[in-house]
Amino acid sequence: MIDFFSKLKDNRIFQFSVVIIIILNAILIGATTYQLDPIFLNTIHLLDYAITVFFVIEILIRFIGEKEKKNFLKDGWNVFDTIIVAISLIPIPNNSSFLVLRLLRIFRVLRLISVIPELKKIIEAILASIKRVFFVSLLLFIILYIYATMGSILFGDDDPERWADLGISLITLFQVLTLSSWENVMLPMQAIYWWSWIYFFSFISICSITILNLVIAILVDVVNHQHDNEKNNN
Repeated sequence: MIDFFSKLKDNRIFQFSVVIIIILNAILIGATTYQLDPIFLNTIHLLDYAITVFFVIEILIRFIGEKEKKNFLKDGWNVFDTIIVAISLIPIPNNSSFLVLRLLRIFRVLRLISVIPELKKIIEAILASIKRVFFVSLLLFIILYIYATMGSILFGDDDPERWADLGISLITLFQVLTLSSWENVMLPMQAIYWWSWIYFFSFISICSITILNLVIAILVDVVNHQHDNEKNNN
């Protein structure tokens, strides 16, 4: 029996069916955000129950199909899927006081990550690069802190809404960092201080371009390293 379930969980048709059900679940969750006829809502709720049962059966198949049961819990993705499915089993009345539990159902969409190998590799790469990204983020914060302090000193009196103190300056620089209407932040200062473009251009060059691209380079390097390890193992 274990061999049967082991072959079933690795079957491409079974795995494809899981992906389809997860996508259907995502569509149904999105549909509940619209004003629908009660008949359609009841149908959606029934389908939701059916999907929950399917997920439970799928987890049981994967558990039974695992020859070494302890290996099932050693796999972080199995634990992740089990937690998501367990949350789905919590009965949720259509009541605003249970809003948090209803919101948790949305996270079943995250199961797409665990069933699509390419998405799993991306998440694993992000997790593997956390340490290196942390130090890059720390460097980014130091630069932000320096520029925010400078901005508050240089521009605080002229534009207190954006540069009154360190906290407000940090928020302003986050807007500049995302390149969202950053010129609206610079132009008022440019009209007062001709040299202010140096402040903004240097900040964008260092943070928005150099450091953020460095984070992307780290992720790419980790992905390539994992790909090389897979080739060597094969």
